[in-house]
Amino acid sequence: MASPYNSIRGKANRAICAYLISQECGTAADVLPANSGKDANYPNTVVRSALAKPEQRFTGNSRIQIQIRIKGSAAKDPTAANPEQARVNFDTRIAKTKDALMMADDNGFDLSYTAQQITIAGNALATSADATTAANNADMADFTCLQWIEAGEGDGDETDSEGCDWEEVLLFECVACPSAIS
Repeated sequence: MASPYNSIRGKANRAICAYLISQECGTAADVLPANSGKDANYPNTVVRSALAKPEQRFTGNSRIQIQIRIKGSAAKDPTAANPEQARVNFDTRIAKTKDALMMADDNGFDLSYTAQQITIAGNALATSADATTAANNADMADFTCLQWIEAGEGDGDETDSEGCDWEEVLLFECVACPSAIS
């Protein structure tokens, strides 16, 4: 197994993707970590961990800026039965993703439930029934998302990408540890 201190940003990306897929916000074909080699059609969701800073010295915990980039394309055929369907699908994907990332437990005061579910989904990658997935994610067995914090949303800057007409970016902060916390 890889060192538990490798790429906390990569671990966060994979755990968040696994969580979004488990919440039916997309599939493994179109919910991807930013460093994925897969090509995805639109609409798609890309999880990108930006800057990671140590939360407290010598703990191994990091505060990571997370960008959830949702991209879509407009219908190109004005004679389609519903020319607005692509926009409806894009808006629905944004809503499902935001709802999944804003789940609170019974107290409703924080997003600790979402953090816990991201941890569970990330850890499950290491024990996947698919041997290749499990081997590629063996380092996820001890990932822990300690906190999940909403940080905003806005338009993306990649709408000039080929085929991408719309991009919405959801911003969060994740405090994470590369090793299990009990």
